[in-house]
Amino acid sequence: MIKFGNMRSKLSIILFLAYGFALYSCGEDIDAECDAPAPSSLRISVQPKFGASDLFLDSIYTSSEGYLVKFTDLKFYLHEIRNESNALINAALFDYRERSALLIETLGEKNKFTSLQANLGVGSEQNHSDPTLFSSESWLNISNSNDMHWDWNPGYIFVKIEGKTDTIPDAIQELNHNFVFHCGLDENLQMVDFTGLDWIDQGDNLSELKLKLDLKAFLQGTNESIDLKSEFTSHSAPSQQFLTLKVMQNFKEALMML
Repeated sequence: MIKFGNMRSKLSIILFLAYGFALYSCGEDIDAECDAPAPSSLRISVQPKFGASDLFLDSIYTSSEGYLVKFTDLKFYLHEIRNESNALINAALFDYRERSALLIETLGEKNKFTSLQANLGVGSEQNHSDPTLFSSESWLNISNSNDMHWDWNPGYIFVKIEGKTDTIPDAIQELNHNFVFHCGLDENLQMVDFTGLDWIDQGDNLSELKLKLDLKAFLQGTNESIDLKSEFTSHSAPSQQFLTLKVMQNFKEALMML
């Protein structure tokens, strides 16, 4: 005789054990989905260079004029990073000393970003917004922007480059000549555009785009060079407009695919 009660008890035990194993396989969250793929993420890195060499802060390089030059701070904003109507992130702050080559890492699918456009700097509307009102996650929030926002002249510093140089070519290394470029203001905003992007698979659904910033090319410029002997300071004052715009344009040209 078949004892249905015993069979039901055994079946219940088997189902209970199977359900428990499934939960264990998916994790402790009952609502978790087994084998759910990780969301796609995109990372953009920027490797500073000086010609063919990787550039490191506080190291000494030689410019085309024969000047010894040492960079001590390197920061810049990219704003409204997108591919046409596909927005990637509103704002990203590059800070070489604090975050090394990392510009951003955020959710995104590489097939939607085969090219990228962005402001080099911060667009007019948000440039003049109250920096305390941005989300705490935003690089435009005053707690994250830190010294990249002017308190005396409402708006963001788009590009910050600081360093020291020796403009007397001789056997004595004496880098006692400071250079400071703090460039902002709406009229100096530049647009960058990268096409034919080569996203590199880094595993775990993460793809990386590698850019470079060649500071030797920045000083040389495509059309006009920056002579650190005579062109060494800009805080974007009206009297410094010619140099400020040159810095922004040369910087834009020096930022390219790696």
